[in-house]
Amino acid sequence: MNLEFVGGVTPGGPGASGADHELIERSLRWNELFSAWPDEARSRLVKVARLRAYHRRTQVLAHDRHARDLLAVVSGCLEVGCVDAEGRKYVHGLLGPGHLAPLVRLLEDEPLPYNYHAHEDSVIVHLACDAVLSVLAEQPQLWREVARLGLQRQRYSLQALHEQVLSGIPQRLVVTLLRLVDFYGIAESDGLALRVRLSQHDLAAMLGVSRQTINRELGLLIEVGILDATYNRIIVKDLARLKERVQLP
Repeated sequence: MNLEFVGGVTPGGPGASGADHELIERSLRWNELFSAWPDEARSRLVKVARLRAYHRRTQVLAHDRHARDLLAVVSGCLEVGCVDAEGRKYVHGLLGPGHLAPLVRLLEDEPLPYNYHAHEDSVIVHLACDAVLSVLAEQPQLWREVARLGLQRQRYSLQALHEQVLSGIPQRLVVTLLRLVDFYGIAESDGLALRVRLSQHDLAAMLGVSRQTINRELGLLIEVGILDATYNRIIVKDLARLKERVQLP
């Protein structure tokens, strides 16, 4: 396999190398939606899938924000976000390997106006929604997995809304850090380091607050020895004490 970054994006798909097809097949086999699908159904998707490599901060679907593609993350990290009318950026989530977005584009209506960027150098499988819907039409029992994933996403969205409305900024920051540790934490000698680069600006966009506010709240956690933070790098030095700061209802 020779997947190179050229101008931010490298094409690969129908007619691509056997190694690329193998990578696509393996990524779908471990994907949060397609892992439960039968081999035959996944094989149909592999034949029409397109493999893309993106440099960090490159926009995905830049040619058409409303393209009805599903994006399966193979490696790296996909950032899902939007910009409000005043130009403020909001990050809805960071999706790592095995995750899929945007599930709602299986609906045949106007897509939600989210932006997708490679938060890190990333490899992503593009699947046309029409191809996925064709398999679902012939094997409607597979809609059960789509519904399961959709309900999980709904629960996450409702939980995030609950936290935003009812929790203060310190609580929201702690919960966000714990989620990031669950997805991206890796054990090192001085604690759990996040595998994904995360700046104060990124955290501010995830919580919908100013960078100065994040700087202050992170400083308090650093001061008591729970965190260590340098440029684009966060280490949780005391996970137990961080969890203790979660205020249960």
